[in-house]
Amino acid sequence: MNSASPDNGKAERIDPITGVKVSEYDEEGSTPEPTDADQPQSSPYFSFSSLKQAMQDSGITQLAIRSVDNPRWALSWLVRTAVLFSVLYWYCEKFLRLTITNILVLSDEVESPQNPADYQLSTMILVIGGLTLVSFLLAANEHRQIFRELVLRPISMFREFAGDRMDTTGQRGLGPSGLLGISNSIFAITMFALSFFVIPQFGFYIPEQTPILFIGAGIGSAVILHQGSVPGLLRSPSAIYRSREDKWQLGKNILSAVYFSLPILLVLYLPVNLAAWPQIESKPTEFFSLLISIIAVIWISNLGRAKVSPKMQDRHTSSIGILLLLPFFTYITTQVMFLLNHPNDVTMERWNLEFEFMDDPNPFDITAWPWDVRDNVDNRWDFWKAAVINSARVTLMSIVLCTILGTIVGVTRLSSNKLAASLATAYVEVFRNLPLAVLLFLVSLQLGETLPLKLEVANIRETVYYSNQGIYTPAAEASRIAYALLILVAIRAYLFVKDREGFDDSEAGIRRRFTVWTLGIAAALGIILSGDFAYPIHVKDGPLNIWVGSIEFVAKPGIPGTWDIYGGSGFKITAEFLAMLLGLTLFTAAVVAEIVRGSIQSLPRGQVEASISLGLNPFQRLRLVILPQALRSMVPLLNSQYMNVWKNSSLAMIVAYADIYYVINVYLNNVGKLIPLFIILLLTYQAGSLLISLLMNAYNSRVTKVKI
Repeated sequence: MNSASPDNGKAERIDPITGVKVSEYDEEGSTPEPTDADQPQSSPYFSFSSLKQAMQDSGITQLAIRSVDNPRWALSWLVRTAVLFSVLYWYCEKFLRLTITNILVLSDEVESPQNPADYQLSTMILVIGGLTLVSFLLAANEHRQIFRELVLRPISMFREFAGDRMDTTGQRGLGPSGLLGISNSIFAITMFALSFFVIPQFGFYIPEQTPILFIGAGIGSAVILHQGSVPGLLRSPSAIYRSREDKWQLGKNILSAVYFSLPILLVLYLPVNLAAWPQIESKPTEFFSLLISIIAVIWISNLGRAKVSPKMQDRHTSSIGILLLLPFFTYITTQVMFLLNHPNDVTMERWNLEFEFMDDPNPFDITAWPWDVRDNVDNRWDFWKAAVINSARVTLMSIVLCTILGTIVGVTRLSSNKLAASLATAYVEVFRNLPLAVLLFLVSLQLGETLPLKLEVANIRETVYYSNQGIYTPAAEASRIAYALLILVAIRAYLFVKDREGFDDSEAGIRRRFTVWTLGIAAALGIILSGDFAYPIHVKDGPLNIWVGSIEFVAKPGIPGTWDIYGGSGFKITAEFLAMLLGLTLFTAAVVAEIVRGSIQSLPRGQVEASISLGLNPFQRLRLVILPQALRSMVPLLNSQYMNVWKNSSLAMIVAYADIYYVINVYLNNVGKLIPLFIILLLTYQAGSLLISLLMNAYNSRVTKVKI
């Protein structure tokens, strides 16, 4: 390897052993190859001085020197290392024991009523080995390079031979330098293909050694990734040949070649699966747990001390991740394979992914809006849609209210008025530190105590009725509400198109914008109020029939003094919805207040002073200067909180609100379809979170244009 120039950002030093100029960052971690200009000037033969210098430069010697100089540090280092090793060994031993048991059961070819269908070895290699291969390729981070070298370059060569001189890669042919950079990935793909297609045909596999195949291959993959073994091994013959006249350098290069070849030989040995050592075959769990723990401790200890390039640092970190996650992910994979292939009647029923049961009528009733769902008539999909709408509307309203309340509280915390700032601080500290489940319970309990009982006739001018069952208000026609919303959307679209040419922040421009919005809101309210309203009908106990259009409401005899509001005669806001809305709003507003406060305080003080010098009042400073700049840091944090509102709505069961989780949980108790119902539940919450994230990211792209 040629000596690094000062322009490439790599510091040069002289190797004390070889006298060769080397860069501080060795990309592949291999021994640099000396050039004619960099030949050592010292004696080519072995010397004790070079050996002494090498020992002084080694990590073990430095560790021993530091331990002698600082015994307290040495004791602390030993304790940390022992604790780390113990934890890693316990973790590996627990999961590897279960993994090995699952692999042995899955590879058992003896058919029995308890073991009806085992996996073929080729299938297990495809699943477990495929996951190991994918993990290795992802950790190596060579996707683009692999695609360029194995796809684009062969296409360019074909075009060249066909007469088309256009080379999409800008290079000609499959050069060895390009393939050398992805030699680890090519080796991994080749070994996987051999293990899956070729080796099984020779019958080398022994069932008892199957766990050694998979676990050992995972460890070998991590070691190859950490060392960069294949490139180093490919360079070893050239390095050995060049150093044949220098015995010390020759021995060093031979040891380096052996070092690079060990994981290669391990991976080559495992697919063939020859007779393993009896000690390993009898106690594979203890052996692999001890091996993984030792390797992980050494790598973690050397992670921060190695003087390597950032690329090598990332590769070392990825190799540690692969090594430590190997027991857990292998166990999860084998456990899923076991459940899918060895089910009993109960497990088979739970893992049945058919959704025909959702077409059956639903036996229970829920409160829904904007349409009613009927029990024993509408199917479960209809009730699920109603539950999604229930969760969505409480989430949307909570987001709007918590944003308004949180902004007010966050700004108030920065007020010069000590009383207002103290009250805002008390609100944040109380509601932020209170668990949401407890808060929902307290709010529901308080509403039940505050609102009048259903036995009481509580109303406002016989138009709005309220009780501990909910609030009944007049309802406008849905068509008029849609027209009103259409007007507001049209105004917003008009202003959006007009602002593309530049926002008019002059006094006249702001006045025109305010006038347009005022007229639009007035027109929307006029449309809503111009028609008839569906008023709630108070039906007392007794023989009374009331007709509202084609709907007949019949008061059924009951307890004297009772009353009811029949559905469809007005708009009902249930007490459960109010409790859920208040709980989510109060809890999330405390977090939003802290986001607003922190974002405002992150602004330079000069911005506030400049706005004061312009003669702006406090409200104008907030609206025109402070909040628009604080939005850049507020929006990403608000995105996470809004998604938390959507996910926290799953606690609605505490207040008996019919949300998604409430309905799915009732389904689970009725039909017992565990996996299909949880798939529906997870996909629903995932879709809602992605939608909120999409909208907030789109808004974030508007308030900031910074790209990296």
